[in-house]
Amino acid sequence: MNQQSMKSFFTQLKKRKVIRVAIAYVVVGWVMMQVGEVTFEALGLPAWALTLLIVVLLLGFPIALVLAWAFEITPEGIRKDSAGQVQQMDEVPPELDRTAPSIAVLPFVDMSERGDQGYFCEGIAEEILNALCKVANLRVASRVTAFRFGGKSADVQEIGRKLKVQTLLEGGVRKSGDRLRITAQLIKTADGYHLWSQQYDRRLEDVFEIQQEIADSIASALSVTLKRKNPGAQQPVDPKAYDLFLRGLSYFAKQNIQDTIYARQMFERALEADPEFGRAWAGLSYTYGIEELYFNAKEVNREEALRTSQKALVLAPDLAESHTAAGIAHCMVKDYAAADTEFLKAIEIDPESYDAWYFFGRSKVHEGELERALHLFERAAQVRPDDYQSVLLQPQIYHSLGDRKHELETARKGIERARAVLELNPDDNRAYNMGAFALLRLGELPVAEEWMQASLKRAPHDSIVQYNAACFYALAGDVEKSLDCLENCYFRIGNLNREWLVHDSDLDNVRGHPRFAELLANFPG
Repeated sequence: MNQQSMKSFFTQLKKRKVIRVAIAYVVVGWVMMQVGEVTFEALGLPAWALTLLIVVLLLGFPIALVLAWAFEITPEGIRKDSAGQVQQMDEVPPELDRTAPSIAVLPFVDMSERGDQGYFCEGIAEEILNALCKVANLRVASRVTAFRFGGKSADVQEIGRKLKVQTLLEGGVRKSGDRLRITAQLIKTADGYHLWSQQYDRRLEDVFEIQQEIADSIASALSVTLKRKNPGAQQPVDPKAYDLFLRGLSYFAKQNIQDTIYARQMFERALEADPEFGRAWAGLSYTYGIEELYFNAKEVNREEALRTSQKALVLAPDLAESHTAAGIAHCMVKDYAAADTEFLKAIEIDPESYDAWYFFGRSKVHEGELERALHLFERAAQVRPDDYQSVLLQPQIYHSLGDRKHELETARKGIERARAVLELNPDDNRAYNMGAFALLRLGELPVAEEWMQASLKRAPHDSIVQYNAACFYALAGDVEKSLDCLENCYFRIGNLNREWLVHDSDLDNVRGHPRFAELLANFPG
C-alpha cells in the first residue's frame, strides 16, 4: 500500500469514527476488567468468570470496529455510514469545473406503446435544455454532445466524466392521444444518487407548463436562479402544431441538406395546423437561411428567409430566434445595418443565445468587419464551451489580418474542441470537414487529408463538403483535386455559388487553370 493509499485509509478511519470507537472500547474494557477483578470474588463467582470476561472483551473488539466502519448512530437511528459516499464525491475527475453547477440533459426515453415518439422525447428534452441555458451560473452541456448518450448503457459516472458535468437530467415520455406522462430525475454523476425526481400526468396542452416546472425544480435543487423576462408570455399553441414543430426540430438538428428540407416540411405542416405559431415561422426561416448559407445559394432562399422571418417577428417579437432568423435573412441580402439591429435585439432578449452570437459573427465576415467578427465568434465559443465551429472560423480571419500567432493558437484550440466532439460523436462530419483546414494550417498535412477524405466519404453529395474540399486542396496545392471537387459541386450536385468562385481567396491557386475558366463560363454574368 503506497503512501497515498495509507493516507486515504486513515482518513476513512477518522471519518467513520473507527479510531474513536477503538479508543473508547479499550477504555471501557479496561474499566470493566478492573471492576470485575474487585467484585467477582465478592459476588462468589467462579475463578474462570474473569477469564471469560477478558475473552469476551477481546472477541468483541474487532466486531465493534467492523460495526463502526459500516454504521453510524444518528438522531434518526442506526444507518449505513455515509463517509464512503463523500469519498466517491472526492473521486470526481479533477478536470471537472467545480466553480459552478453543471448539468447535461439526455434525450428522454420513448415509453409509448408503439415506440414511435422519439422525436417528441428529444424535443421535450431540448426544450428543457434551452430553458436551463437561461439559468444564471449553470453550465449546460450542448445538445450535440449530451444527446449522443441517449439510449446508451453508459453509467452516469462515465457520462459525467466525458461531459465534465456534476449532474444529469434523464426521464421518459409516454404520449397517448392528448394524454401525457413525463417522468424526470436529476442524478449526481459522482455517485448515481437522485437529487430530485417527479412524475407529471397531464394533458398534451400542458406540456409547456411541465417543461417550465422541471426547469424550476432543477434550478431549485442546484440552488441557482432561473431568470425569465416574462414567465407568463408563452404563446398558446395547437398541440398538433407543436408535435409537428418538434418533428421539425429533430430533423433540423441533423445539419444536412436533406434533413433541412424535411424540417421545412414539418414546420410548414405545423403552420397549416396553427398559422399563428411564431416559433414555427422562425424555424421555417432558419431552414431557408441555412440552406442559402451552407447548401444552396439561390434567390428563392433569400426571399423566403426574409418573408418568413418577418412573420416570426410579427407573431413572436419577444423570441430571440425570431430576431436571429431575421438577422440571417438580412445578411443574405446584404442589408447589414438591418442584420445588426436584429442580432443585437436577439442578444438583448437572450444573452446566452449561441445562434445569435455565431450568425452575427458570420454576418460580419460577409460584411468584411473581420475584427468585429472575431469578437463575436469568441463570445459564441464562451456561450457554448464545447463548440468547435466558432473557433475553427477564427484562424482564417487571423490569417487575413496577418496575425500568424493567433492563427495557429486558434487552430490548435479548434482542433482540440473538434477532437473532443468527435470522441463523443464520431458521426459529426462537419467537425472533420472544418478541422481539416486547421490541421493544414498547423502543417499536419497527412492527418488533414485523412480528415477531409473522411468528410467526403461520409457526405459525397453534400455541396458544402465538396466546396470546402475544393478550397482545402487549393490551399494544399493540389489543383486537380480542387477542380474535381468544384466540378462535383456544379455537375453532380447542382449547387455552386458564382460569388464564391469569384471572390473566395482560398481558390486563388486554381483561378488560372483552364478548367476553372470553363466552369466559370457556365454562370451568366
